[in-house]
Amino acid sequence: MDNNLESDWNKILYKISEDFNVDADLNGTLLLIGIQERGKGFQEKYEKDEKMDHINLATCTLLMKWNYYQIDGYDENQWPVFKKNKMVPPFSKEKEELLLKSSIVEYFKENDYLETENKR
Repeated sequence: MDNNLESDWNKILYKISEDFNVDADLNGTLLLIGIQERGKGFQEKYEKDEKMDHINLATCTLLMKWNYYQIDGYDENQWPVFKKNKMVPPFSKEKEELLLKSSIVEYFKENDYLETENKR
């Protein structure tokens, strides 16, 4: 991971840990993005399948930036239905994490959660 990405990733983990009083990690960060994208607000408890649904929503949302997915509508519960534009290559675990972390950093910068250098 390059130094800027690693620094930004660590800033995000620290900020999430402080703001939400949790030990932030990749899956927890994806869960928070999924909750944000769902737009229904935060609940104190989520069932395991609800957490996985939110993590999947976050992952698809992040991969939209790379044109792997697009929203094709909404289901009866108002969850986005994604259409796959192209296959996600079979990345190594490390490359997959790098792609997600890079996408998460960009997501938080675009949503003004992580201050960018030119905004200071």
